[in-house]
Amino acid sequence: MSSTFCATPPTDLVDLVAAVPADTAVFYRNLVEGTCWGAQADVRFPSASLIKVPIMLELLDSGIDLEEPFELQEGHRVGGAGVLQEISTGTRLKLVDLCRLMIVVSDNVASNALLDRLGLEAVNARMRALGMTQSRLGRRFMEPADGERDNFMSARDAALCLEAANARLEARAILLRQQYREKIPLMLPEGTEVAHKTGELEGVRHDAGVVAGRYSLALLTRSGGPPWEVDLALARLSRAVYDRVFG
Repeated sequence: MSSTFCATPPTDLVDLVAAVPADTAVFYRNLVEGTCWGAQADVRFPSASLIKVPIMLELLDSGIDLEEPFELQEGHRVGGAGVLQEISTGTRLKLVDLCRLMIVVSDNVASNALLDRLGLEAVNARMRALGMTQSRLGRRFMEPADGERDNFMSARDAALCLEAANARLEARAILLRQQYREKIPLMLPEGTEVAHKTGELEGVRHDAGVVAGRYSLALLTRSGGPPWEVDLALARLSRAVYDRVFG
C-alpha cells in the first residue's frame, strides 16, 4: 500500500488536472482492484486540516477514555475554523465530542485540545506507522510556521490516512458527517457516500476521502487562484474520476 510506484493519470483526466487553477497534487486508488495513479503524489504540500485525521486515529487507538471531560478555558481560544471559540468559558465536553468537532467542522480549538492530550510526537508516530512518509505535524493549529515547524502532507499520504480511517467504523462515521462538501462530493450523484476531510489555508484547498467505499481520492492544491474556482475545478475532476469508475 505504501509503494512509491504511481502511474500517471488516465489521458482523459490529465487536462482536468491541468485545468485546476493551482499547483495540484492528486492520488487515486481503486480499493477493489488495487490500481492507482497520481500526479505529484509524493510532493509535500502544506497539510492544512487534513492532518486532523491522524489526530483522530491516534485518539481512537490511544486507549484514552473518550468520555474524559475537557473544560474550555479562555487560553484555549484560537481563530480559524470551528465553533468552540464562540462558546462560553467553563463549557465541558467529552474528548469524543472534541474529535467530532475537529473533523465535522474542522474546529481548531478542539484540535489543539486533543493535541495537548495526545502529544505531537504520538501523532507523528501514528503517521509513520501508516506509511505516511511525506507527512509531519510540527505545530499546533494557528501557531506561526517556521521551516520544519509546520504541518505537511502528500496526496498519497492523505489517501493512505483516509483509507485507514475508513477501515474503522467510529472514524468513518465521523468522516461521513463532514459539513464542507464543496470539492469531492459537490458534483457526485445524490446519495453517494463520501467519507472525507477538507483543509484550507490561504491559497490552499484540499479534500481527501473514500468514495462509495470503492476508491480513495486525494486532491491537494497550493498557490491557488480564487477559492471558488479551485473548488469547482476539483469538483469537476472528482466527478470525472467517479464516472470512470462507475460509468
